[in-house]
Amino acid sequence: MSTLPAASLDIVFEMDIPSSLTSKLPVMSSNSNQTNPLQHPLEAIASGIQGATSGEARAPRLAHNMSTNEGPADIIAKVSGHTQGGKREDDGRIPLPDPAHSKNIGGIPLVSDVHLLQKQQHFNRSKNLERMVHPCGSGAFGHFEVTKDISDLTKADFLSTVGEKTPVFVRFSTVTLGREFPDEARNPRGFAIKFYTKEGNYDIVGLNFPVFFCRDPIQGPDVIRSQARNPRNFLLDYDATFDLLGNTPESIHAGVMFFSDHGTPQGWTNNHGYGCHTFKWVNKQGKFVYIKYHFIAKHGQKQFTQPEAIRISGENPDYSKQELWEAMERGEEKEWTAKVQIMQPEDADPAKLGFDPFDVTKVWPRDQFPMHEFGRLVLNKNPENYHRDVEQAAFSPGSMVPGIEDSPDPLLQFRMFFYRDAQYHRIGINLHQVPTNCPFMARSVSSVNFDGAMRVDANHAGNKQYNPNSFSHKFRPDVAETPYKVSDNVVSRKSHYYHECKVSEYDQVRELYTRVMDDGARANLHSNTAKMMSHVNYPIIQKKFLAQIYNVAPEYARAVYDLTTYKNEKFDFSEVEKLSKDAHMWYKEPKLRPDEDDRLVGFAPANPFYH
Repeated sequence: MSTLPAASLDIVFEMDIPSSLTSKLPVMSSNSNQTNPLQHPLEAIASGIQGATSGEARAPRLAHNMSTNEGPADIIAKVSGHTQGGKREDDGRIPLPDPAHSKNIGGIPLVSDVHLLQKQQHFNRSKNLERMVHPCGSGAFGHFEVTKDISDLTKADFLSTVGEKTPVFVRFSTVTLGREFPDEARNPRGFAIKFYTKEGNYDIVGLNFPVFFCRDPIQGPDVIRSQARNPRNFLLDYDATFDLLGNTPESIHAGVMFFSDHGTPQGWTNNHGYGCHTFKWVNKQGKFVYIKYHFIAKHGQKQFTQPEAIRISGENPDYSKQELWEAMERGEEKEWTAKVQIMQPEDADPAKLGFDPFDVTKVWPRDQFPMHEFGRLVLNKNPENYHRDVEQAAFSPGSMVPGIEDSPDPLLQFRMFFYRDAQYHRIGINLHQVPTNCPFMARSVSSVNFDGAMRVDANHAGNKQYNPNSFSHKFRPDVAETPYKVSDNVVSRKSHYYHECKVSEYDQVRELYTRVMDDGARANLHSNTAKMMSHVNYPIIQKKFLAQIYNVAPEYARAVYDLTTYKNEKFDFSEVEKLSKDAHMWYKEPKLRPDEDDRLVGFAPANPFYH
C-alpha cells in the first residue's frame, strides 16, 4: 500500500478552500462519491481534497482510471490534471513513440499505424455537424473546359478531348475559423473542386497557398488545433499558433504566406488555387508523369492589408460569401486558367533536384518546371439551397478517376483516407445521395457498398452483396493503379523527408521573402507578424518563432522583434540569434532522423510489374 503525503499537496494541488465553503460541507467519507443530492459538485471535490490531507492508504484497483469509486488521490489528480508533465499516450494508455513521424515504408504512411489512425479518427469526430476543417465557406457551380491536348499524358476521360466541358462545383472557405466567423479574417483559403465526370466524381481539394504547414500526416490535427480556439477559454489562441510554427521548421514556408497579405485575400475569387500535393497522370500506355495543379485567376489576385481586412470584417462579416453570390446573381462569370507543372518519374529524386518534389511544404521551382495550360475553370451559377448544396458538399483527395493517381506524398496518402472518414462522420456513409455529391454524369452506378442510415436509392439494385459470386463479375483491371518504387522496403517510423534537420529547410521560403516579395509586401509581412505575435503571452514562444524566421532572413526576424509589443519584459535579440543555430533540428527525434538514402521517391519499375 502507498499513501499520499500531505506535503505532496504543495506540488500536486495548490488551492485554498474558503472557510465559507468548507463550513457547509456535510460529514462524509473522503473515500466516497457525492452522496448529498443538494451538495454542489465543487463541495464534493473540496471534501475529497480535505480527506486526502490525512494520507489515507489506498490499495491498487483494477481499471483505476475508469473507477467511479474515487479516493482522494484520484480527485486531486483529476482536479490538478493528472497528465501534466507525463509521457504522452493514446486513449488506451499505450505510449506514443514520437509526435512527428508516422509509421511508414519508404516514406509512405501505413494503415497499421494505430496511433496515426486513432489520432485522426478521434479528431474527425471531435465535433458534431460542423466541419472540423473549412467550416466557413460558400460555393458555386460551373464547368471545366479542356483547352489543350494532353491525351499523351493522361487517359482521364474528361481531359481527353479539346473543347470537352465537364460540370463542376467549387467550394471556397477559410480553414480553421468557425462557420459564423468573419470570412475576411487572416486564414488560408480552401479551394475545392468537384468534377462530375463520366467515370465518377473527381475532387481536387486545394488551397490559395501552394504549400501546407506540415508534411507528416500525424501532425495534421495539431496544425488545425494550433490555429483553433483555446479549449480552456474559447479565445483565439495566439500562443498555440506561434508555438507550433516555432517548433516546426517545415511550417515556416506556409507560415510566411499566412502572415503575408495572402492571408487576407479580397473575397473568395480574387485568389489563385493550388492542388498543393504532387499527383500522377497516367496515359493509356501505362506511362506516368508527376504533376502539380495551378488554377490562375484570369481576373488576377487581390489582397486586403491587415487594417483593411479588420475594417471589412467588422462592416460585413460575410464579405467573401456575399461577393461571390452577388457576382453570380448578376450573371458574371469567374474564370481560372488551369495549368500543370510536369516532372518525369526518373527526375523525381530529391538528391538530384536539391528539393523534395513530394514534400507538401515545398514548391517546384517554375524555372525548372514551367507551367503548361490545359483548361479553364468557369463559375456561373449559384446554389439553389445552401444547406443542401454547400453545407452537405463532401470532398476527398481520394476521389480520383482513371488516369489520375496518388504520389509518394505522405500527407496526400493519408488525406485520401481521413477526408472521406470525416465526411462519413459528419454526413453519413450515404453522402453520395446528396445532390452535390451525386456522380450524376457517370455512365453507370453499381456500387459494392450497401445499406446504412438514410439509404434511399436502389441500394443493391439486384446485385449480390458479396464478391466474387457466380452470377456477375464486372470489374476494371485496366484501372489498377500504376506501380512505382519507393526508396526501401523497411517498415519503421524513420523519417524520409529530405530536408529534415537541414538548413535547406529554409531555402524556398527565403526565396519567397527575398525575391518574390517586393518592399511593400515585406513591410506588410513584418507588421502583420508583429501584430499577431504581440498577443503571445510567453517569451519562450516568441524567441523560438523569431529563431525560425531568423533562418529565413535575419532582417525579417529583426523587423518583427522591433515592431512587437511585449506583454513581458523585452528579451535581447542576441537570444534569438543563439537559438537560431539549431532551430532546424527542433523536435526531430535523433533516432528517427533520415540517412542519405532515406528519401521520398516514386520511380517507374524497370520491368513490367503487372502480368
